[in-house]
Amino acid sequence: MISRAILAGAVALALSGCGSGSPSMTRLRAQATRVCTRSLVQGAQIAPPATPARTGQFLHRGIAVLGPELAALGKLHAPSEQAGAYSAALASLTHALAILTSTAHDLDRGADPLTTIKTLQHRLGPVEANANAAWRTLGVPACVTR
Repeated sequence: MISRAILAGAVALALSGCGSGSPSMTRLRAQATRVCTRSLVQGAQIAPPATPARTGQFLHRGIAVLGPELAALGKLHAPSEQAGAYSAALASLTHALAILTSTAHDLDRGADPLTTIKTLQHRLGPVEANANAAWRTLGVPACVTR
């Protein structure tokens, strides 16, 4: 699975330099691809919970990957013509991180894992769709939700 993630990242990185676009947009695509590919590899190493009771631990591990990914992406600069789409992508990731953190805290306080995960899926779906649309607009497929 990890080698597939690395291959996908390499292909995305190669494609990010193709086609039209300013040198700064090409640089943003390459940098964002590196950040997201690294997070993809790290996330792939997180085993899904064996039981619903371990869902909180699973979320905390995912948050530990998403937080640094968001911080690294936040340090990049989009060219002015793509600043709106980039801001939308980062805003969606920030919202997703807040939802995941809130859900993990609910589970830590004893919330029912099955009900909580159903609610998480319902809340996260539209946020992920917004982020994915922004990343596709930017031409950064490595950052589209895996």
